[in-house]
Amino acid sequence: MILQADKLTLQYGSRVIADKLDFDVEKAEIISIIGPNGSGKSTLLKSLGRLLKPTRGSVLLEGRDIQTMKSGDVARKMAILPQSSTAPPDMTVFRCGKDD
Repeated sequence: MILQADKLTLQYGSRVIADKLDFDVEKAEIISIIGPNGSGKSTLLKSLGRLLKPTRGSVLLEGRDIQTMKSGDVARKMAILPQSSTAPPDMTVFRCGKDD
């Protein structure tokens, strides 16, 4: 098992988005998650990518709970490209090129 969600409960505040959700990825493959707006697709992906901590249950990456793994160890196995990105507030930009 590469990636597994085991009895996940996901919520924002008191609103439960998913309850006792199981999800398995057996091997490297392309998977589609479909459903109507507001059904929890993005919330599931956030929890699988360690962006949202489950209220209950766990997400396992090769049998290890991703919440207890070091960020570098997770990054060597999995990457996420979110729909919209937010740069850290302390990030600065330096331009260098021919005109500078």
